[in-house]
Amino acid sequence: MKMRSPSAAMLWEVWRVTRVEAAWKLAFGIVGGLAVLALSATFAPAARILLYLPHIVGWLSLAALNGGKPGFPLYLQYTRPVRTAVMVGLPTAYLTAVTFAIYLVSAFLLREASGYPFSVLPAAAWIAALTVVLGTIGSSTRSVVVLMLGWLVTLFAGGGFIGARLDSFPKDVNYPLTDYALIALIGLVCFGVTVANVARQRCGDMQTALPSTPSGGLWGWLINLLRFPCPTSSATRAQVWLDLKSSGLPVLTIGVALAIVFPLVSAVSGRIDAALNADPRVSCPIKECFWARATPPLFAPLSVFAMFFLGGNAFGIRRRQGRAYMRAFEVTHAHGTAQLAALKILVRSVCVLAAIIAIGVSAWISVPLLGDAVFIQMWNVPLSSRLPAINGAIAALTWYEQLSLVVVAAVGVVICVAAVAVFGALRTRYSRRIVPPLLLLYGLVLLWLAVGVRVAPDAASQFHLDVVYGAMCWIAAAAMVFTTVYVCRSGLAEHVLTIHYASGAVAISAAFGAAWLTVLNMAGARLAGTSAMDVVWMLSPALLPLTFSMLAPWSLSRIRHT
Repeated sequence: MKMRSPSAAMLWEVWRVTRVEAAWKLAFGIVGGLAVLALSATFAPAARILLYLPHIVGWLSLAALNGGKPGFPLYLQYTRPVRTAVMVGLPTAYLTAVTFAIYLVSAFLLREASGYPFSVLPAAAWIAALTVVLGTIGSSTRSVVVLMLGWLVTLFAGGGFIGARLDSFPKDVNYPLTDYALIALIGLVCFGVTVANVARQRCGDMQTALPSTPSGGLWGWLINLLRFPCPTSSATRAQVWLDLKSSGLPVLTIGVALAIVFPLVSAVSGRIDAALNADPRVSCPIKECFWARATPPLFAPLSVFAMFFLGGNAFGIRRRQGRAYMRAFEVTHAHGTAQLAALKILVRSVCVLAAIIAIGVSAWISVPLLGDAVFIQMWNVPLSSRLPAINGAIAALTWYEQLSLVVVAAVGVVICVAAVAVFGALRTRYSRRIVPPLLLLYGLVLLWLAVGVRVAPDAASQFHLDVVYGAMCWIAAAAMVFTTVYVCRSGLAEHVLTIHYASGAVAISAAFGAAWLTVLNMAGARLAGTSAMDVVWMLSPALLPLTFSMLAPWSLSRIRHT
């Protein structure tokens, strides 16, 4: 592309790096929010949280340019004849505007679809300000500790303040103009701080951002934390050792560390709430003191989501300055593609599953320490008092039903890890990304369905919407079957898949299908007397293990041999 000015070139570069992530954030907010609202209108607060989640982590595509290390991500622009203020101001303005637009569109569509009073303009302005603050913290320091502390303080203090301000003014028209002035002041201060620190990095007064190496940073420290020799008896054991050492054990270590933190925070949360309260004699019933006790229930699901995020890149794809590639060692060593894909996904899945189990056990232990007050305040459910009933219900299940739950949970984790790895490999191989537009299309169709049901609930409109919904379900099921058949045929023809691998995939899929039918029976779902569309919709998850077990080696071969 021909650029007539450095400013246009910088904007084009930022757009090129962040366009896919922007599409995913928009699709996640719309599709995720509509999916939650489709379950029940009582889950509207959860849909509100889904709107916030893509923005509290910042822009990951930019952070990947310098290997996830703190510092100004666009450090290759230091040699250009552009002032530092322009170098910082253009990306900041662009990312702030995109963040503002993404939240504005997502919240507006969800509010029109569900009727829930989502805050639109004030919340979008605060989310944009939060993005500017997170960008300033990431670009102004080279210390990982300072970065994490700044992120936590911004998330807790800033999130609490923003939530209180938005709840105090539920209607956007009554929102005070002084808050917009405060947002503008925060943006100006952050811009000045960022320019000053980036100027130091540009002049060499501060260590510049360099691509991370396997032995550097927090991840390198986790890799070197557990030292054990590489087995030399077989290539398979050596590959398992490599995957454990480079990615599996660091994910497991982070999960165990989070699991240790939850009971500690739960044990002292009451005292922290009492200390933060103006009246120290208050025993923290529900309203006066809430934030410390709310931390474990909120961060337990976020920690599980973080484990899936950290464990998703099972194929070890690296991204540097907008370029994605696979390590030369992974491409050239003498392992079959199917065997290599299976080893990588299984090793990463075992570590992610162990981390999730540790977090789940820790959260389960922390529930009695928190008491019922915090859960009544958050979800209107006395969860602590219902733990014995939940334990009794699980103990009352037969051994086959308990085994089915274990199989569904374990294979579900493997499917999630394989799905993220497959999408990452296909995104690396093919420049034309079709998944975000498809998700956006499905989100718009779901939006149209929700608005139609709420605005025109008559029989004719309901029948028309049922037809559209049924067509969507049949298209999704047909696409899954066609993809599985095509990939299986192509993989066998290209000798990517082997007969032994395909037989094992079919056996695992059959076991998961039987377990899934048992879980459906436990949930009260009956196939007899159900429409064909509903039967296909309920049984479609049983095809996921076979689909992704075929897609995993096929997608790995796309980036390994082409």
